[in-house]
Amino acid sequence: MAQISFRPARVFAMQLLYAMEISGGTVAEALPGVLEAQPLKDDMKKYGMKLVDLVLAHKSELDAEIEACSAHWGIERMATLDRIIIRIAMVELLYVTEVPFKVVVSEAIQIAAKFSTDSSNSFVNGLLAGFMQKRGMVVNTTKKDA
Repeated sequence: MAQISFRPARVFAMQLLYAMEISGGTVAEALPGVLEAQPLKDDMKKYGMKLVDLVLAHKSELDAEIEACSAHWGIERMATLDRIIIRIAMVELLYVTEVPFKVVVSEAIQIAAKFSTDSSNSFVNGLLAGFMQKRGMVVNTTKKDA
């Protein structure tokens, strides 16, 4: 069975959340412009909207988690796209059980590398790794001294 990449849906969610954040608008206000810039198949739009809805429903919880995982780096100092990409990945990790953790993190890193700053992929990777370890989603893979 062929795997379907939901990256277009994740990018759509990122663009919609970004448009809302910079304009202060609602989903209804930002959606037409985002869809005009990036037409999507219905299944991608549906998944992207699911991610947007989850981020909006859990934003304060997500931001508290981001703050807790980013020692000495306040959320307001983070690149806006990094915050949005991390929020999307966190809701997938917490609330979308059918997507493997590895896929969620890999997608977030690749989207950050393409759309945000030169160091965003490393930042997103480190923050998500810390979040997942804190939540017990991954096993600590550090090697013990031989």
